[in-house]
Amino acid sequence: MTRPRITASLKGSLGELYYKELCDQAGWAYISLENIHKSQNQDVLEFKKGFNRVQVKIPSQIKPEIYKIANPSNNWSNRPSFVFDYLVCKVGNYDSYPDVWNVKEFCWAEVKTGQGIFSENQYKALFEIKLPIAVFHIADILEKPFFIDMDWVIMSGKDILKKFNQNIFSKYGVSIGIMALSSHVQED
Repeated sequence: MTRPRITASLKGSLGELYYKELCDQAGWAYISLENIHKSQNQDVLEFKKGFNRVQVKIPSQIKPEIYKIANPSNNWSNRPSFVFDYLVCKVGNYDSYPDVWNVKEFCWAEVKTGQGIFSENQYKALFEIKLPIAVFHIADILEKPFFIDMDWVIMSGKDILKKFNQNIFSKYGVSIGIMALSSHVQED
């Protein structure tokens, strides 16, 4: 018998697994920024929601932001890095979805585990985005599934920046409301 080592990669994968399940249960579909980048500026993108694939028409007014943010931040083709984890949209909970779904509610999503922090690139992106961002946090990713607590908030990039300025989100991490979200800018 063998056991996987507890690595940052394993913790990140578990965080994404819990995030994807929460999205499915709450009626949200998601697409990774890597898949957006590979789509080559298409008008319709394939989002995932549980076992469903949902074809979503991207409104023309948000398309430039989506394709700008979905470019790799490190410009490496063999190991790209993206500023956020996902673009998500509200599609509800149905057994099936139409061929092309017209959605009005979109936001960026970032999943943080443990003492996860905003990177310098994420901080810079908050100045650029017009879509809100949903920040999800799991304090103890190694907890048994029944005991996993997942906190989240949806805010505009500007509002998160205001929280940085008010030290609600700070360089050293501070909770907001019921959320135990430790987020701060990574020091270089």
